[in-house]
Amino acid sequence: MTFDVLRFTRRNPRGAQRGFTLIELLVAMTLVALLMTLVYEGLRSGQRAAETGQAFIDRTNRLRITQEFIRMQVGRLMPLAYKQDTTSGKLYLFEGDHEKIRYVAPMPGYLGYGGTYVQELELIRDGRDRSLVFRHWLHNGFDEKKIDQSEPPILLLSGIRDGGFRFKGLNPEGKVGDWSERWEDSQLTPLIIELDLTMSAESRMDWPVLDVVMMVDGGATRGFNAGFFPSGG
Repeated sequence: MTFDVLRFTRRNPRGAQRGFTLIELLVAMTLVALLMTLVYEGLRSGQRAAETGQAFIDRTNRLRITQEFIRMQVGRLMPLAYKQDTTSGKLYLFEGDHEKIRYVAPMPGYLGYGGTYVQELELIRDGRDRSLVFRHWLHNGFDEKKIDQSEPPILLLSGIRDGGFRFKGLNPEGKVGDWSERWEDSQLTPLIIELDLTMSAESRMDWPVLDVVMMVDGGATRGFNAGFFPSGG
């Protein structure tokens, strides 16, 4: 019997290991790159969706907070004079037109302000659109002539295309009158103040019409505190 060394050392062609061809490597790398691209795009889409959702929430919160602030401040309007005409003796308890209102009300306690303040809401021009701003001054000693015009107002809302204030009060018959864009009698406060705004397309917001009903009887405010007026004439 002979021992064939080559028989045991010769490699079996069927069991031979072969590597990947160049084409197979290229295909595999392409598939991996495509998979990575899909994963990356999925992550970016998810991030954009999250940012869009957060932006929507921020816009909604901005509208809600603005409306709540206006409703709270204007709704607590007080029939207090903040100005008096030294010639005619006419008192000013409320002034309002389509773009601005001025009145007296307490400030929110959480802001750290005490007492009553002369407050003003105004729509001002801001480029192509307009913005709603808020100003306030201490009621005691208020003098319109001494207002610091350089002090910037508080921005409540921007991106407003159109709109403004409207007012309802009592007519001479003692009934609720029609809407008016100008409040004529500064010695009376309105019964209802409406703020209707049209937002710009870029703002991606819709303003719900805001109607604020006064907590005081607007028809009974004439002559209230008739002997009082701030230091300004």
